[in-house]
Amino acid sequence: MDRKQFFDQLAPEWEKSAPADLSQRLERVVSMSRISPGCRILDVGTGTGVLIPFILKAIGKEGYVLAIDISPDMIAVAKSKGFPANVELQVMDAHNLTVPDNSFDTVMCNAVFPHFEDKESALRELQRVLRPGGTLVISHPIGREAVNKLHSETGSIVAEDRVPTPEQMRDLLERMGFVNIEILDEPEFYIAISHKPAS
Repeated sequence: MDRKQFFDQLAPEWEKSAPADLSQRLERVVSMSRISPGCRILDVGTGTGVLIPFILKAIGKEGYVLAIDISPDMIAVAKSKGFPANVELQVMDAHNLTVPDNSFDTVMCNAVFPHFEDKESALRELQRVLRPGGTLVISHPIGREAVNKLHSETGSIVAEDRVPTPEQMRDLLERMGFVNIEILDEPEFYIAISHKPAS
């Protein structure tokens, strides 16, 4: 079973395991991302689209969201939610984005980063599609340790998928050319915010 098949089978029940206060945590992710009205957002690993309503509040009707996932079944669930016309949902792999360079103001990677099979390759693609000065957000609203424990207990293809420590994440982002890196590693909330150089 590959990752696509793994997440396809989880799609129908995906949101039933969410913590009761997930909405507040997702609001915090978007707030810390400093998204403004009219922004163009790439939501990578959108799953069933849980982050999209919060992005929409921030970008307004003039903004745009391209939400992608490797799992067709996850995208199907997200499409069933009836998002407005400024949200586009596509099956797409973060390692091979079929979008032009410098297309987005912000790239959101919520609860997906450990699942990138080649993190450097994925980060190169995410940086490519960011506009100069654009923002990369890597978030895990339940916290790094909770994610790593959950994955390790699955006994599945994601068992070794880990959220990096702040030190590991900073080193990786710096090596990939991101700047102005901020990382918050709380027991129940993790976020790394960095930027593509402005020039």
